[in-house]
Amino acid sequence: MNRKALLMVIASTVFSGVTSAQDTSHPMTAYIVADAHLDTQWNWDVQTTIGEYVRNTLEQNLFLLGRYHNYVFNFEGAVKYSWMKEYYPELYAAMKPYVANDRWHLAGSSWDATETIVSSPESWLRNTLLGQTFYREEFGKESTDVFLSDCFGFPYTLPTLAAHCGLLGFSTQKLAWRNNPFFDDGRKYPFNVGLWQGIDGSRIMLAHGFDYTSRYDGSDLSSNKDLTNEISKGSLPVIYHYYGTGDIGGSPTISSVLSVERGLKGSGKVRIISATSDQLYRDFLPYDSHPELPVYDGELLMDVHGTGCYTSQAAMKSYNRQNEHLGDAAERASVSAEWLGTMAYPKQELRENWQRVIVHQFHDDLTGTSIPRAYEFSWNDELLSLTRFSKDLTTAVNGIASRMNTLVSGTPVVLYNAEAFPVHALATVALSNMAESYTLRNDKNQWVRSQVVTDTKGTRSLLVEASVPATGAAVYSMSPLRGKSSIIPERETRTIENTVYRLTLDAHGDISSLVDKRLGKELVAQGQSIGLVVFDDAKSYRWPAWEILKETIDQTPVVVGDNADISLTESGPLRWTLRVKRHYGQSEIIQYIHLYEGALADRIDVDCEVDWQSQHALLKANFPMSFSNPSATYDLGLGSVERGNNKANAYEVPSHEWTDLTAADGSYGVTILNNGKYGWDKPNDNTLRLSLLYTPRTNKSFSYQDRQDLGFHTFTYGIVGHPGQLDKALAVKQSTILNSPIKAFLSERHSGDLERTFSFVSSDNPNVIVRALKKSEVGDDYIVRVYENAGHATQKAKLTFATDIVKAMEANGTEKALGDASFSGRTLNVDIQPFGVKTYRVSLQCQPMAEVASEQVNLPFNRRCFSFNSFRNQADFSGGYSYAAELLPKDGLTVDNVPFKFGPLDEANGLTCHGNVISLPQPAKGVHKAQQYNKLYLLVASTSGDRSVTISAGDKSQQFVIPDYTGFYGQWEHQGHTTGFVKSAEPAYIGSHRHSPVGDGIYEYTYMFKVAVDIPRGATEVRLPDDDHVVVFAATLVDEQPGVIPAGQLFWTNNKEDQATTATTGDRPNLLAQAKVIACSGEANKNEVATNLIDGKDNTKWCDTGAVPNYVDFDLGQTKALAGWYLLSAGAEAPNYITRTCLLQGRNTMDEEWKTIDLIDGNHSNEVSRQFAPVTARYVRLLVIGQTQAISPDATRIYELRVFGPQ
Repeated sequence: MNRKALLMVIASTVFSGVTSAQDTSHPMTAYIVADAHLDTQWNWDVQTTIGEYVRNTLEQNLFLLGRYHNYVFNFEGAVKYSWMKEYYPELYAAMKPYVANDRWHLAGSSWDATETIVSSPESWLRNTLLGQTFYREEFGKESTDVFLSDCFGFPYTLPTLAAHCGLLGFSTQKLAWRNNPFFDDGRKYPFNVGLWQGIDGSRIMLAHGFDYTSRYDGSDLSSNKDLTNEISKGSLPVIYHYYGTGDIGGSPTISSVLSVERGLKGSGKVRIISATSDQLYRDFLPYDSHPELPVYDGELLMDVHGTGCYTSQAAMKSYNRQNEHLGDAAERASVSAEWLGTMAYPKQELRENWQRVIVHQFHDDLTGTSIPRAYEFSWNDELLSLTRFSKDLTTAVNGIASRMNTLVSGTPVVLYNAEAFPVHALATVALSNMAESYTLRNDKNQWVRSQVVTDTKGTRSLLVEASVPATGAAVYSMSPLRGKSSIIPERETRTIENTVYRLTLDAHGDISSLVDKRLGKELVAQGQSIGLVVFDDAKSYRWPAWEILKETIDQTPVVVGDNADISLTESGPLRWTLRVKRHYGQSEIIQYIHLYEGALADRIDVDCEVDWQSQHALLKANFPMSFSNPSATYDLGLGSVERGNNKANAYEVPSHEWTDLTAADGSYGVTILNNGKYGWDKPNDNTLRLSLLYTPRTNKSFSYQDRQDLGFHTFTYGIVGHPGQLDKALAVKQSTILNSPIKAFLSERHSGDLERTFSFVSSDNPNVIVRALKKSEVGDDYIVRVYENAGHATQKAKLTFATDIVKAMEANGTEKALGDASFSGRTLNVDIQPFGVKTYRVSLQCQPMAEVASEQVNLPFNRRCFSFNSFRNQADFSGGYSYAAELLPKDGLTVDNVPFKFGPLDEANGLTCHGNVISLPQPAKGVHKAQQYNKLYLLVASTSGDRSVTISAGDKSQQFVIPDYTGFYGQWEHQGHTTGFVKSAEPAYIGSHRHSPVGDGIYEYTYMFKVAVDIPRGATEVRLPDDDHVVVFAATLVDEQPGVIPAGQLFWTNNKEDQATTATTGDRPNLLAQAKVIACSGEANKNEVATNLIDGKDNTKWCDTGAVPNYVDFDLGQTKALAGWYLLSAGAEAPNYITRTCLLQGRNTMDEEWKTIDLIDGNHSNEVSRQFAPVTARYVRLLVIGQTQAISPDATRIYELRVFGPQ
């Protein structure tokens, strides 16, 4: 057997050192592990998890712990404990003593029970770091195991990462879900109990936990025949066995607990241990003393159940990949800026951003296997984190740039490289008004190549051939060239070439020929093409999103697009581009195939824009090469692994950012890069196929999943040819440059002591890459983590910092110091084994922190917006709802280096805007000069919808959109499900729930948004908007230099519009104001009539106590265009009175059927403002089918209804 196989070297009679083996009256031992696995989201959403299942778990287990004194409960996921603390503080307090005595055991170590295949190794480490940090801070202890009872495969890196975090063992029962045998004896998993060796040689214990929903009937478990049979099938007389419940939390049954209690005293063959999830591992320590333990060395992937998880919910996976890289870039830049003394590291905000990302790496979330409603929360959290990471990165780059010399002849452009190696690549720069050509000069004032390019929407940007130092920045100069254009008219051709390749397309738009001109070698297999294929009958009836079946990819695929529209859209000094437009059924696919010159000449990129409307189909990119190898190399994020061609138990396999096929003789190979795809198959020796989109054919089970990826998608894959053998470290570098490109920012001109380049840290060994640079979660050290990527031999590297090292400690993956590290001056000395990982805590000589001139503005608060848990009804921000005071930071907020202070939490603390005037500081009497401020920053929110407002400073009026204080910040546009948008305002505060008078609005976010008002010189006052829906919470005056702004987007949304924002109703005329009520389902009394809906008064209502449906019909008098509506419910009377579900319908004649214009469903907001695509109607109906927040019949109560035309 090879290194991936099971090593069953067992000392036949040796079982020494384990207490359970010494009792001759019990020749067998069973560690019985109680658990209640709880899916954060799956067939329900996160609100249901918190509102029902978390509470049930607490209540049931507290009862069992109090009644049965031998009962031990294990529960995983620190985020669930954080929800216990947030929503059920009394029960949480009752639980903590049981945690202290280890009867309620902290299992799993992580923030949540993560998916382990798609999430990056760095995310896995971050997940464990967040979990252990929470456990240490809350309970003064930590977990010691990986507890993943229900997860769809486990990578070769898991033992390496777990051992690096100091964890002892790993348990699961999911390997029994494999369809095919994996081992010589027909078993699906290697053993019941043994050691699992990771990619770097590290070992942890592995226990197969059997069925996590196991229940017992109350009889003595020591005589249980199933247990004795299971133990007898193993190589050791010991077993690790879950019992309890799966997916919905809760607890084991009372009968099951009684079986364990009786088994503890029983006289059967099996010694029963009511165990913590890590007791088995502790009993076998040290593992070196137990040669009887079998060892498995390799990965533990699923064969069928999990193959779809690499591709399902493509937008979700795209957001996750972007957050992993953007969050990393924000941390690295923030470390640099703090060291330079220009800003404080935003530790809490970065932690919260990561928590939002990590919680959706849960194994039924990132995998694509949850219900559509669940993804509304997932997309919102992902887009929030992308937005905040972008702002954190921008603020930090501004801190770096403020110390740099940007006095250049043209427009200063600051290019930032987050990676700890110098990057020579292309950067993209976008201005609001782009010229047709530019001159670019680098930090040495040397001319560099550039090219103006245009995207699908006609937006211009500039490609720049850039060189940026490691973890650093460079200042370039950008000047327009008058009268000269680098933009060419489109023309038809199918062939383009650069200095490395000649590329030709066939009629389908696929690459029929690709010649490496360096060798004169044709790379495409004869008679085939590199391009798109569809498997058009992707049946998956039992577990659709989870499983791509082998029978699907064994089909002969369909080539996409018979007559593609092909044209040359770019031909310049840096890039040649062929645009290919084609269709597959109702799906439209546009691809831009790029050849580059200069820095990226050896890389071919294929940018894809896909409006996917095809069901029952699997879309793949097909790479049939002219050379072959029975094995290909797949990226694991930490190291790589070789796998063979498709077979029954390995036909759709995962890879991270690159996959490589190199000829068996080592003469040539191609590395295929991607920026958000994970699933691959290898049908033969010379072909690789990358899975792009998947909408399975369903039957009865999970039938909604046949629409799971319908919508717009953008992604890129790249091809890099390499003469000779694969250089794994180079492949990592190339894929990193694609996924973490150089970021461009526009700057003002100013002097600086750093000149025009800056580098914070670099590695001198390309095989040793820095994968994390951040501030420690506890303390003020900086954390540096490195991976070894070549896998051949132990490596030495020197990490050189911008300043001297004061102290350096080696640490584990959860940032616990292990011992001194070697360093000298500015250099940290690294010694790392093949495919290893090391973490360091480093203290540097820091520079003094510059103070920001700021002043808090005392506001005349007139509204109580915040409430405490015990007094939820003593504040009313909107419709009886309020911000949760216990979530607000006591010392205020610092947002993008701007400090804010809140008003008193127990009194009026918000300013309702009525055109209020804020007087700016003036010189005191006898003082010649006062502090001058040039910015007023406000924390604001709207009580109702997104408001378009004007704020004036001096004689300058400025326009802003103030979003609603709650609801979703952004969504992906899922066809027939959601409208895609991302709000443009900057979220400065995100509260995880809101208060109603009767309880918490679970996972109903509250926001405050940061608004920057420019203060002209000489201005004496600022006038707030005259809109009582806008509330100001805090105001800070700042004197600051103009900062950098992103020269283009830092992330993409996978919506057709890159940054769509919700429109605002403003104060548009109500089209119903002059309408007539022509029909009504009922009126409770003469004071609560239908006409009250349109009287313009918010203190009169329509009430109908009849059974649903309730309705009111209006005649507008003539056909009119409708584009939005507003509804005011009766939440001010009682939150339960808020209308849950209603429809706006229209028709043009009395004979037509009513047509639904818009639907509000699952609503919790007292005031709702909505927009829709313009429609025409003369008659309008309000139809209510969900009267209140309760499901049971009650009454419809609505105060105001307004309908608006297009803005």
